[in-house]
Amino acid sequence: MRVQKGGSLVEIVVVSGIIMGSLAAIIGLAAFFLATSQVVQQTSQATALAQEALEIVRNIRDGTDWTSGLGALTLGDFYHPKQLGSPPEWTLISDPETIGEFTRQIVFEEVYRDASDNISANGTLDPDTIKTTVQVMWEERGRNHQVELEAYITNWKQ
Repeated sequence: MRVQKGGSLVEIVVVSGIIMGSLAAIIGLAAFFLATSQVVQQTSQATALAQEALEIVRNIRDGTDWTSGLGALTLGDFYHPKQLGSPPEWTLISDPETIGEFTRQIVFEEVYRDASDNISANGTLDPDTIKTTVQVMWEERGRNHQVELEAYITNWKQ
C-alpha cells in the first residue's frame, strides 16, 4: 500500500472551502431574511397608519355636518389628521405628515354614479359621497414602498 504525502493537506483545504462556502450562504440567507422581516414589519406599521387615518376620517364625518366637514374639503389636495382644541377633536390639516420614517397623506376625490346608481368613472356627480385614499410611503435601503387604502365615505346623515 502506498501512502501519498500531502493528501491530508488537500483534504483540509477542500473541507475548509466547503465550510467557508456554507457559512457565506448561511450569512447571505440570514441577511435576506432580516431585510424581508424588516419590510414586512414596516408594511404592517404602514397599514396600521393607513387604517387609523380612514377611521379618523369616519370619525370626523360622524362628528360634523357634511357641508362644514368632509364636504367642505378641497378635492385633490393632501391632508393629514390632527387633534386640536380642548377637548381635543379630530380635524384635517392641509399637507402630508411625517410619522417617524413614514409619510402619510389623505386625498379626497369626487364620485360619479351611472344610471343604475353604481359608482363609475363618469356619469352624475354624487355630492354625498367622496372617495378617500390614504397613502403611507417610506424608503427602505434606497427602495420606495407604499401602502394605499381606499374607501367611499358617504353623507349618511342626509
